[in-house]
Amino acid sequence: MAQQLQCDVLVIGAGPSGSSAALRGAREGLDVILIDSKPRIGERPHCGEFVPYQLFMEFDLNRNSIVKQVDSLETWIMETKSDIQFKKSAIQSKGYLIDRPKFDRNLAREAAASGALTMSSTSFVDFEGNKSRINSVGENLLVDAKFVVAADGAYSKVRKKMGLEINDCLVGCQLEVPLNQNISNAMVFLDKDYYGGYGWLFPKGSTANLGLGMFPGRDITPAKALHNLSNMLIKNGLTRPGWLARTGGLIPCHGIRFPLVKDNVLFCGDAAGLTHPVTGAGISQAVYSGNVAGEYVAKAVKSKNLSLVNEYHDSILLQYGAIFRHALSKKILLVKGWEEEDFTELCEKTWISFKGYKKRERSF
Repeated sequence: MAQQLQCDVLVIGAGPSGSSAALRGAREGLDVILIDSKPRIGERPHCGEFVPYQLFMEFDLNRNSIVKQVDSLETWIMETKSDIQFKKSAIQSKGYLIDRPKFDRNLAREAAASGALTMSSTSFVDFEGNKSRINSVGENLLVDAKFVVAADGAYSKVRKKMGLEINDCLVGCQLEVPLNQNISNAMVFLDKDYYGGYGWLFPKGSTANLGLGMFPGRDITPAKALHNLSNMLIKNGLTRPGWLARTGGLIPCHGIRFPLVKDNVLFCGDAAGLTHPVTGAGISQAVYSGNVAGEYVAKAVKSKNLSLVNEYHDSILLQYGAIFRHALSKKILLVKGWEEEDFTELCEKTWISFKGYKKRERSF
């Protein structure tokens, strides 16, 4: 018989959303278990590691994960394949490039220091009645939790086991590359080869995150498209040959996944689809949703009114509903027009750096 554990809340996934939920719950005095499948929490992130500066103002986060400040986001619409002769737009977008593993571990360490039982190399397996089966370093355990917070990423196993929809995602791949010159601003590249997606170059000092996300199933793979982008940047003197790290993963782009609460399970971060459908940004939403999930779980446990967690759904929609509906309308327009419309005009209507992005689309 599997060993059984009891807690107020089991948090599955120790990324920004899961660790934020565990931290809030532990600080509220709950009995919290936080698990993550990675041997070392935070390792091998596939995101661009850019966050808006407001994140560190709104939440009490350790600033030692900040690597570099940037003040603007440049968007380049590719008009040639071999040289940087693009249509460019820049918007003020003050933010930070962070060391994502350090950022994630800082949150997990704070959760553990606040009382959350934190276990790496520990995976969610399945539900058995009202209990959760987990595997911790090869040992099967049953967790009897009043609530479960599912913060287990874009391809959420919790959602899958509950029979809930898993939407298509962009496939992302990223290199950390040496820079050949000082770059002070973040850069995004739009190219017809990057079906439904974009490339990016985010400077971190002497190196930069060079990445690309796109829908699969095209003649050119994401890895090949990234290789071509890398060669073009080398040719134009922005970066040097070689790379220091290589990662990849999924980028949700379908908007908020419903339901956000089902039975005693709350979804947050990427598992809730809280990644901007156009830009792929998701760290701020992850921290916010995790914190709110922990807040409402604590209210429900303390009041013994378990239905209070349904207010989590309303809180997330109040914060992000309108923003994500508009972004999703632009994403749908972008994908529908990819083959037929003039690419530059299409990008100017659908990418956040251009004035056309603000124009509302008809209901879909």
